Amino acid sequence: MRFICLFAAALLAACSSQPQQTENYLLRAEIPATSGKQLAASTVALSAIRVATYIEQPGLVLATGDGRIHAARNHQWAEPLQVSLRRFLANEVSAASGMDVSASVLPTTATRVNVTVDQLHGDGQGAALLVAYWEVETGAQVSSFEFAQRQTLTSDGYAALVQAEEALLRQLAAAIAASIQTG
Repeated sequence: MRFICLFAAALLAACSSQPQQTENYLLRAEIPATSGKQLAASTVALSAIRVATYIEQPGLVLATGDGRIHAARNHQWAEPLQVSLRRFLANEVSAASGMDVSASVLPTTATRVNVTVDQLHGDGQGAALLVAYWEVETGAQVSSFEFAQRQTLTSDGYAALVQAEEALLRQLAAAIAASIQTG
């Protein structure tokens, strides 16, 4: 009888301690793959990418209200967000503008773009929010811009949040591309 009780207790303990699997998400631009293409000296480059401290962490972030946030433990970015954003925005701005946009500043860079992502998170109403600011520096001229948009999630869950955040970041890239072309 004692053996049966110990076995039942061990079985219950094993069932209750199943670790939850961590899901990792990549932020990747939807541009055609090219190989063997010679990289031209870019005249436009992303100079600085700044990310608010509360979102510069592995876990996807939800604003739960009353100024509180929750960073997911089991739904994380696969690489540092600042690194992903630099590559994503360079590719998307390049695709939207038709210009070669470098993810790093080169000596030949004539136009520099500095981006600050102030908010990038889900909210309690089933939407993603992106608030960002950027400056376009061409010589001594500096122009400042801002972007603030919400995107409703297409379904519940973190995968839908990532899709909505990517859609918002594509809109931001299009706005940056337009500011470069008119500036």
